[in-house]
Amino acid sequence: MEDSPVPAEAGEVTACSPGSGMPRAERRRRLPRALPAIVAAAFVLLHVFGYPATRFSNDSYRYARQAYEFLGDSPPDATRKAVAAYCADTAGLVHRNRMLDQLRYREPGREAAYAARCERKYAHGLEPTDPRYERIFHTRPGYPLVAAPFVALLGAKAGLTLVALAFTALAGYLVNVLLRTLRAPPPAALLGQALCYVTPLASWGGRPLTEGPALALTTALLLASVWLLHGRVRPGAALFTGALAGGLAVRYSTFLLVTLFLTAAAAAAPLFVRRARHRGTWWLAGLAAGGTLATPALSELLHLPGTTDSLQDTFTLHWTRPEITDPWQALLRLNHHYWWQWLQKEALAPLLLFLVAVGAWGVWRRSVPVALCVIAVGATGFATAAAHPVAVELDRLYVAVWLIPVIGVPLALDRLWRPVPGRPPAGAADRAEPAAGSGPAAKLHGEREEAWRQAAD
Repeated sequence: MEDSPVPAEAGEVTACSPGSGMPRAERRRRLPRALPAIVAAAFVLLHVFGYPATRFSNDSYRYARQAYEFLGDSPPDATRKAVAAYCADTAGLVHRNRMLDQLRYREPGREAAYAARCERKYAHGLEPTDPRYERIFHTRPGYPLVAAPFVALLGAKAGLTLVALAFTALAGYLVNVLLRTLRAPPPAALLGQALCYVTPLASWGGRPLTEGPALALTTALLLASVWLLHGRVRPGAALFTGALAGGLAVRYSTFLLVTLFLTAAAAAAPLFVRRARHRGTWWLAGLAAGGTLATPALSELLHLPGTTDSLQDTFTLHWTRPEITDPWQALLRLNHHYWWQWLQKEALAPLLLFLVAVGAWGVWRRSVPVALCVIAVGATGFATAAAHPVAVELDRLYVAVWLIPVIGVPLALDRLWRPVPGRPPAGAADRAEPAAGSGPAAKLHGEREEAWRQAAD
């Protein structure tokens, strides 16, 4: 007589679950590996849902016009198509506002007539049309060039938005990789990726603007810096060079600031930590300094707009007013009023300042040289706002500051939650728990830890 099958004990891990040919352990290993992709997909889906609320702005119009020109359209045809996209989106915004008006929401829509009037009004392009203002956008070919095929396939707004979303999703994944490089556990790395998707980094990065590509390339520069500081010279140098080249094509003035601040951070690292005096740190300092010196030289060679042009653009409202004779003095005066009022508003709800402080502490406790780089890159946001103190664009100008809490807060939480080695958790003496490594619960916990470890590898 054959022995009857023995039922599995409660809590015992079987090789395969009913109806599945995949072992349970394999499924547990695959799930953590897929979580970054799942988080990124959720971010994209949220932005697809919120797509009607995004704005196709004056800047978006100029990138769309360049994309159509890259596709082979003549300047008048490219202008006409970009204006049509801008007017259609503006008509949609008018409709959304009317639907929220407690007195006018019952009225019939006139969006088509509005769009037609808009196209007639801007038949020769959106204002301002001063060549000096137009030249600023002509020096940013990277974003519209990459977006051109998608603009041809999906239209101006959808094509530009798709590319911006893809870059922003990539930025979140790079944050995940950066945190894993700093030996953060997978849950903390996922938290950093999620923070990237729920802060203003994503709300601006998901719009048809250069913020998404700039965010991804800035995060890539940070990841390259971390690799270099960890002694991974070859991949770090390659990523740094590629990200900087892409950044200069997207918005060269931003990446001039980033390389300048990274140079200062790399130079300061050996002053704080003696162990930072190694080949990777010198490579980082050399690459960042080289980028800082090469960018102005390239700007001079190609006759790109400089700092004086940027100041005149600010104080003449894009050259719709006469140029001023003392732009630097005007900048100092405006910054004095600008930042004093900003601090007053932040004092009423200092969430950003609190998160920046926590994030700076968290990354500083993990690695001082890395903290210097993260804080330096985040500080470029405040530097950009100081160079263009325009109150209506404040949160967009200093959006890079959010990189400090996105990277540092998960590290701070990990440090606070992780028990100190050799010290039992609070209340451990009062609990009668099984010894480590024994029992089904300990076995299951060990399997979960192994799944996280293999996912990280």
